[in-house]
Amino acid sequence: MLHARRVHTITDRFSMANTYLIDEERMVVVDPGTELNVQQLQFYLQHFLHRPLQQIDLIVLTHLHPDHTSGVEMLRRICGAPVAASAVARNLILQQHGELHSSSIAHLAEHILAGPLQHVDLFPPVYERQYKLVDIWLEDVAGLPGHPEWRVISSPGHTPDSLCLYNPFTQELLCGDTVITIQGGAPLLRGSANRRQLNETLRVLRSLQVHYLYPGHGRPILALHPLTNIDVEW
Repeated sequence: MLHARRVHTITDRFSMANTYLIDEERMVVVDPGTELNVQQLQFYLQHFLHRPLQQIDLIVLTHLHPDHTSGVEMLRRICGAPVAASAVARNLILQQHGELHSSSIAHLAEHILAGPLQHVDLFPPVYERQYKLVDIWLEDVAGLPGHPEWRVISSPGHTPDSLCLYNPFTQELLCGDTVITIQGGAPLLRGSANRRQLNETLRVLRSLQVHYLYPGHGRPILALHPLTNIDVEW
């Protein structure tokens, strides 16, 4: 039985940077990219859903780029919710000699900011600061804490630590920058130098039954098979 969709989109009129709200008994915010996004979220909850921000119990980051995380501190001050991100990010950073040296962060950034579409990420990465925001580290295929119908899907490609959130009951996929639609036409799977890894991400995403696709940039897509004709950025 297909359940009613849960996800609300909080964005500007051009869908340049999307924040998403999972509307359940307790709410989840995905990628509070800017303080403006947080203000829009406050307005939306107050005037459309008539719910207080204190009913948010989790903030999820699909990856650690600042255009997806810059509103986190403001939102956390308001609602007090913990912040979750992929355990891959923690492991990558700790591998850099076990410390967050600036040289290590720069080395990590070389791997994360790859490909001709890196200009979409509007600010330089500051991984030490983003790392310190995270309270909960999410493992691949695990259920989202407090929201077991949502599964964590590791989706390396745009960054090694990218993740998606998938609900098989509502057939919704929140995909961060793993897939974007900002260029128009078919959805674009954002790649890196590791083609084997990217092909595996594509295989995993295509194996999911998805009717609602929510990208980090660009307009959401409603379709029977939104990932069938996906373009791939190598």
